[in-house]
Amino acid sequence: MATSNATILIPDISGFTEFMTTTELTHSAHAINMLIDAMVKAVGDEYEVAEIEGDAVLLVRKGKPPTRKEILNTCLNIFNAFHYQRKWMQQHMVCACGACQAIINLTLKFVVHHGPVAEITVGRFVKQSGPEMIIAHRLLKNNIDNNQYLLITEKLFEQENGSVEEDEMEWTSSSADYASIGQVNYRFALLNKALEQVPEPPHLENDYQADNTSYLETMIPANFRDVYMIVMNIPGRVDWVPRLLKVQQDIPAVFIGSIHYCTFEDYEAIISPLRMTMSDEGIFYAESWSIPESGFSLIYEFVFNKLDEKSCLVASRFLNNGQSQLPAELYTSLWNSMQELCGKLTEYCVKMEGTSFGPAFQKE
Repeated sequence: MATSNATILIPDISGFTEFMTTTELTHSAHAINMLIDAMVKAVGDEYEVAEIEGDAVLLVRKGKPPTRKEILNTCLNIFNAFHYQRKWMQQHMVCACGACQAIINLTLKFVVHHGPVAEITVGRFVKQSGPEMIIAHRLLKNNIDNNQYLLITEKLFEQENGSVEEDEMEWTSSSADYASIGQVNYRFALLNKALEQVPEPPHLENDYQADNTSYLETMIPANFRDVYMIVMNIPGRVDWVPRLLKVQQDIPAVFIGSIHYCTFEDYEAIISPLRMTMSDEGIFYAESWSIPESGFSLIYEFVFNKLDEKSCLVASRFLNNGQSQLPAELYTSLWNSMQELCGKLTEYCVKMEGTSFGPAFQKE
């Protein structure tokens, strides 16, 4: 069993347990995967990713301990990547499920420790172990009354040589007692101010010209969120949209700006979500349609208004988003197609009553 000194760094997602147990599992799992992927990319080659532990990433750096400045830089890089990705997902979200809407509640904390770490090789897998690894994981459960902080064990904080580094963080001394381990001293600093400095994603370029085009209204005997989830799930439209043969996409996801290549019996359309807003009483959703063969550009709007828990009123319309006026015969054809679409949507919602609906971030 090989043993070497190493720095143990664990970024841990706060709110993960509640998030996973009170929301849709498929949706929450994929959202967490996206956030962890952003964190891992922020680390680069600085640390080895030893293990993904569900709500945390176990990072190991062999050799002498890094300086406190290096620890801060690494943790803040991870912190910024996590929250930037979270903000991006919130901004681009079109899914109305509990998991996707609860992403705003997720935060991040860090535990950093240094000491001898043993490596156990099982087949092609290498697992980190030893008392110091146990201490690092136990420190995730502590008495800090906050869920967004950086915790560094006392010896590592002082660099084991008595030197004291200065930084702009407000450090607090504390300790925790653990069975079979005893007292572990540490320092911690809250990251609330750091959160305020996380940059915002670029403003969405999703404006379009609206007009007074009439809406087609359809009463559907299903909950308005469920009906919306069917419409929003563009890959799933092959199950109910008339004459839609297949949907292809570069990324297996549906979000604002995602591109979906839809093949109908007699034409091709490129569909991309533009906007989604929701409240307890309704959801507004808009998407762009580009039909390369004819050069037409359209906007489809859907408004899902709650009537009661088991029924809703869906208002839908199309808008001309191109430079030239739509021919009268095309307008009539589009209106007839929308009537047919709403009829098929109603039939499908009745058929799907009591089942679950596809997630916004959906793996193929």
